[in-house]
Amino acid sequence: MKGNHLKFTKEKLSVEELTDLVTSPSCGAVSVFIGTTRDNFEDKTVLKLEYEAYESMGIKALEQICDQIRERWSSVENIAIYHRLGVVPVKEASIVIAISCPHREEAIKATEWCINTVKKSVPIWKKEIYADTKAEWKENKESFPNASKLKQKKFEFQQQIDVPYVPPHLVQVNASLAEVNERIKKFMERKRREIDANNIREFCCGDRNSEFTCARIDAVLQKRKDSKSHLQVNRVLNSYQHRDQTNSDYLKKYIPPNGIEERIQNLECQLSLTTAVPKNIYRRLKSLEDRLLYLESVSPEYIQFWDKTTPSKGNRKKVYSIEDIDELIAETEKKVKTV
Repeated sequence: MKGNHLKFTKEKLSVEELTDLVTSPSCGAVSVFIGTTRDNFEDKTVLKLEYEAYESMGIKALEQICDQIRERWSSVENIAIYHRLGVVPVKEASIVIAISCPHREEAIKATEWCINTVKKSVPIWKKEIYADTKAEWKENKESFPNASKLKQKKFEFQQQIDVPYVPPHLVQVNASLAEVNERIKKFMERKRREIDANNIREFCCGDRNSEFTCARIDAVLQKRKDSKSHLQVNRVLNSYQHRDQTNSDYLKKYIPPNGIEERIQNLECQLSLTTAVPKNIYRRLKSLEDRLLYLESVSPEYIQFWDKTTPSKGNRKKVYSIEDIDELIAETEKKVKTV
């Protein structure tokens, strides 16, 4: 029975093993090719070779080579192709091909064609490690017979963007790029003038009340040619009296004395109590209660808004069955008849 024996291995190759695989009683010839590592290449001393391969794709390529061999020489019986991967020292075999045929002529021709085709089509890479120079990865010359004639070409690609068609009546801006940039420039200038005006109102008003503004400095308007800024500080007012604070006592002037006071102030503000506020906290609470009672009398919805004790009833719609609808129709007809 005809067979193919294909393999990539990192082990040392045995010629006898492959010969035994392809030998057949019906064949009178076994042609064997052994590729070994030589110790020189272009006047450089070679120490060893290192092979790498894309094994799954390589096996498929070897199978195709075997099919082509049998198409060319139908008398071929068995084919064995073993290729070594990894480091292959000098004098050791990197590839062994053995083909058996009834006659020597077909076996020799098939073996020669096989090694040449393997060099051309199987994805195997070889690295030559030299004694005195840097190692180099080599490609098979058979794969690119006209490599020396090939010239490097520079390819230029122009990016193209497919813009979908937009009806003219949907285009909101009909302007050139220069006009759009000019509009952006004018917009930025206008915003800068607005910011400058706000800065002048904030920083350059001498009669402003510093307690009700975020600014803690006074500035004078001085336009300068070498700068876009026109604000120059001439004095600093620190209402806290200290630049570096070691305690928070100074904040008592701005923060209510306790949390209850702040909460009551917030309630008075929310309920719009504009009348004079008494200092007694109980009177203030009584005023808040009176205000809430007044709001509840004006709009009963306030009771549900403030009362969190009673669970709110969801607005769930009642689902009527066909029998319920029939009963409602019958009752309505009775009422109409009586009328």
